[in-house]
Amino acid sequence: MSLFQSLKNSHTRLQVFAGTLLCVAALTFSSCSGGEFSNLETLPAQQFLEKPIDFLGNTYSVRAQIDSQIKWEKGVGRILAVLPEGSSKRLPVFVSEVVGDNIHIGQRFEMRVRIQEGGLVYVEALRKY
Repeated sequence: MSLFQSLKNSHTRLQVFAGTLLCVAALTFSSCSGGEFSNLETLPAQQFLEKPIDFLGNTYSVRAQIDSQIKWEKGVGRILAVLPEGSSKRLPVFVSEVVGDNIHIGQRFEMRVRIQEGGLVYVEALRKY
């Protein structure tokens, strides 16, 4: 093997190693940084309750405690009243059965929500905290 081929193979190995290292670092950072919720803006609950139409189509993070269950329908999901952190007003949210099926009053969740037609706060993902 010539010196040129040896250097070329070493360079390729170095690129593969650096790429692998970069991928591992990115995965570690994303798993430690809060993942899908960390880059979202917090829903301004008070402003939303005053004028929900201004928020249609947007996605937010909501940290809240479950206050009560308003309605549940098998195979569909439930409408809950939650108390967002820093707010004294209850916020109604819809949680489909696929997203959460074992939710209790008093539990605290961080939720990724999207504001849908009519001002419906649709929970796309949630996790306990």
